[in-house]
Amino acid sequence: MAHRSTPSHFRVMHDLVGSAYFPVSALARLPLSMLVMGVLTYVVASSSDFAAAGVAAAVTGVGVAVGAPLSGIASDRWGQRPALLLTTPIYVVAVLAVLAAGSPAGGAGGLSPSLLVASFIAGLVVPQCGPMTRVRWIRGLSARGSNRAVAEAQGYESTMDELGFVLGPALVGIVAALFGAAVPLYVLMALTAVVVPWFALHPSARFASPESGNGPAPGESPSVEHDTVQWGPVGILLAGMVSIGTIFGSLATIATVFADETGHPGSGGSIYAALGLASGAAALSVSRWSERMTVPVRWTGCAVLLVPALALLWLPGAPWQMAVVLLFVGAPIGPVLVTIFRVAGEYTPARRLGLVMTLLSAGITTGTSIGNWVGGSLADGGGHSAATWVAFGAGLSLLACGVWFTAVGSDSKVRGTPTERATAIPSTRKVLEHQ
Repeated sequence: MAHRSTPSHFRVMHDLVGSAYFPVSALARLPLSMLVMGVLTYVVASSSDFAAAGVAAAVTGVGVAVGAPLSGIASDRWGQRPALLLTTPIYVVAVLAVLAAGSPAGGAGGLSPSLLVASFIAGLVVPQCGPMTRVRWIRGLSARGSNRAVAEAQGYESTMDELGFVLGPALVGIVAALFGAAVPLYVLMALTAVVVPWFALHPSARFASPESGNGPAPGESPSVEHDTVQWGPVGILLAGMVSIGTIFGSLATIATVFADETGHPGSGGSIYAALGLASGAAALSVSRWSERMTVPVRWTGCAVLLVPALALLWLPGAPWQMAVVLLFVGAPIGPVLVTIFRVAGEYTPARRLGLVMTLLSAGITTGTSIGNWVGGSLADGGGHSAATWVAFGAGLSLLACGVWFTAVGSDSKVRGTPTERATAIPSTRKVLEHQ
């Protein structure tokens, strides 16, 4: 069957995975985005102890940060299907343990060793579907020789991540308000039990199989450059992700505190949603940017715009004004997210993409926890204005990482473009020949 000579990038994506993949992959990331807020809401409701709830949520976040790269290593070694199908039942049991350990009816309630252990394990084994779908796009689309479609896919995934991390906590709040604080955790378990196995068994998982990520190009001798992650540049990318996560975490705190200060308690989530909407929309636009805009130009240019936008956070006096400022803040962040995820593939052999993608995702989670913690501590004494220094400092850090990457990143790439490296793998081509 003949194809159009210049299909849209989204059409290329659709042809690769089919229609069902898009809702499945979107829903499959909700168990992660709902987890920390679900634990926080449940422990607060069951114990009325905000300190205990904060500690439990923080321990959950630490578990996510530790478990994400371990999940990536497992998926690189054994494939995404075994990794996801093994962790899914463990995750459901861990969430059940959180419910039991935090329940006053069970004689617990408040902070207890069993609650901390259950929260940590839940974070440790939460399915990392968001990073894993990025691996599928990079491997599958690159093997088709479509780098622009890879950029489109990364922009799409960044938008889905933004929506997930905005809608996930919002869903927790809505469900908890309507049906009780424990119900979001039951919803989370149901989604995990149904959607994650569906995602794991989807045919696109073949693109991320260990067999499709091994071996040098035909006629080329094996090289360390093809087998080793370039950790210098990847470390800078990770530092950039931690900076972005810190911005996210501190801005969530700022929006919540600002809503209370201005007499609109409970509207912080709505204010914060403006950040995700702007960031997601801007992320989708990246695939249409000129190729002459190199990675350093995109990263540092967006960070240069971000820093003064963050300075505007000290100006608003009403919720709508804060929402407008967050629109300006979000616009430069989305393109940086896409850029970091996309360029990571240039420093990573195909067989190690799972590790690096989950590591970068864990960097966002770690940064979010830092932003929540430090921003909350400063807000306790000085309100949202004090917490704004955390976001502003993280913006400067993101700019510094961009400059640092510009200085050292260009000399460390794994040989070949992502397309050249993926199309050089015979087993990957065989997968595509059966599509």
